[in-house]
Amino acid sequence: MYFMKQSLIKTLLAFLLFTAAACYSAQAAAGDLYDGGLNAFAIYKFDSSGNRTVFKSGTYIDWLAFDSKGNLFAGAPPDSVILKITPAGVATNFATGITPAGIALDAAGNLFAINTAAPGSIVKYTPSGKPTTFVSSLGGGGPTGLVFDSKGNFYVSFSGNNMVGGGSIVKFAPNGTSSSPFASGLFLPAGLAVDSFDNLYVADLGSGSIFRFTPTGMKTTFASGLSSPRSLAFDRNGVLYVGEFGTHDIVKFPAGVKTAFSHDDTFIGGLAFEPPTAQLTSISTRASVQTGSGVTIAGFIVTGTASKSVVVRGLGPTLSQPPFNVTGVLADPFLSLVDGSGNVIWNNNNWKDSQQTGIQATGLAPSHDSESAILQILQPGKYTAILSGKNDTTGVGLVEVYDTSTGVFAELTSVSTRGFVGTGDNVLIAGIITSGGNGRTQVVVRGLGPTLSQPPFNVTGVLADPFVSLFDTNGNVVYSNNNWKDTQQAAIQTTGLAPPNDLESAIVVTVAAGHYTAILQGNGGGGTGIGLVEVYKLR
Repeated sequence: MYFMKQSLIKTLLAFLLFTAAACYSAQAAAGDLYDGGLNAFAIYKFDSSGNRTVFKSGTYIDWLAFDSKGNLFAGAPPDSVILKITPAGVATNFATGITPAGIALDAAGNLFAINTAAPGSIVKYTPSGKPTTFVSSLGGGGPTGLVFDSKGNFYVSFSGNNMVGGGSIVKFAPNGTSSSPFASGLFLPAGLAVDSFDNLYVADLGSGSIFRFTPTGMKTTFASGLSSPRSLAFDRNGVLYVGEFGTHDIVKFPAGVKTAFSHDDTFIGGLAFEPPTAQLTSISTRASVQTGSGVTIAGFIVTGTASKSVVVRGLGPTLSQPPFNVTGVLADPFLSLVDGSGNVIWNNNNWKDSQQTGIQATGLAPSHDSESAILQILQPGKYTAILSGKNDTTGVGLVEVYDTSTGVFAELTSVSTRGFVGTGDNVLIAGIITSGGNGRTQVVVRGLGPTLSQPPFNVTGVLADPFVSLFDTNGNVVYSNNNWKDTQQAAIQTTGLAPPNDLESAIVVTVAAGHYTAILQGNGGGGTGIGLVEVYKLR
């Protein structure tokens, strides 16, 4: 059910278009599957229908991994190198002097690689390629596959003595320590994959099976009767793809059912899906700014390994001018930027009071002297921008965060804004701009209310029944939801971001680069209260 005036939607979209433009060049398509072609001396790319093309040729390639910017890392054991291949296909030697097996990236964008040169080790590479030895000795045993879970733990498969029951899996903590094997009694375990619930999947080549292990180590058979399964990869929908070494097939398992995907004339090497790589370059929220618990609180997260330059703005008077023409605006915004520990990084009332030259240099200076802006270089972490009225004044305001250093290995990955959800023009509105990369971004949009009344929030007067909608740049509804279990339940649970309360709302969708608006209101258009609207960019 949709109760929002199109003029309101277009107001914020107009503002996003007015302040920033999305620009990107088309690259390879997000969701394509890549295969290290081994002795075919090629990396193959498959579209969603299983059609194969050559992405890169001339090198023996096995295990693969993508970073968040769409660069493909490819292990070339005979040449003792790991290649870094840009989305345009330009290859350079990223790491040398290593005999690579499994490779994987952590959440910060560091590459981890198994070096099979005796006695076996794990090497960590920063995004710039600086190596450190992370695990100095694996003790031999044929280390092969490597994968991370969502908590930063990683798993390594060992073929052991190449006999039935000789293979094992070892789990390493984020600091590189390990204890007894996580799993044993396997027969040539090779490729590994982890689903959104942190279940581990193992391609057990010798037994022709795929085994699934819960985070606590409980084992079940996911599939059997396969022809030497060696490599695994999950797509964005949680479907597992398997490379069968024996028959040169790639098969997939939608809903757990084996389905043909591609039959080839070459052996199947490592598998990896290209992720959506567009970035959030601007996030903003418009709300009715009240006092006390009704101030507008915008949280955002910076991820990666590098620092990130951002401009945070708090606007009010600008919204009363064309083309926005909003009434009852916040006359004198006051903005605070707070770190994840609750420490105030910077306060600003009128943007010219401090940092005037630096803010003007970004091209993001507010239109009115009474509006607020903050320019800061932030390390990866969680931050909060609090928009209030000077001297406890109230009105409709806009809080924004702009990424002014999109080229570095750090990015904005979420925005979550808490504020008063009214009716009409006083609903809670979150805007995002996505750009760059391959032009695709997968996001989860959530609208919360009842959760805020529970510990540790303990907010009173919450929005009882949230309704969230996502709109594109033309004001068209991309998706809307009342209760998150009504639609997309399985897909939302797969992301790990399911709302705690069944009355709350959520949407998961992959969008093209552009401008989008998420609107949170009460179901039926009449409910009011404190609510939280969130947009998460998925990796």
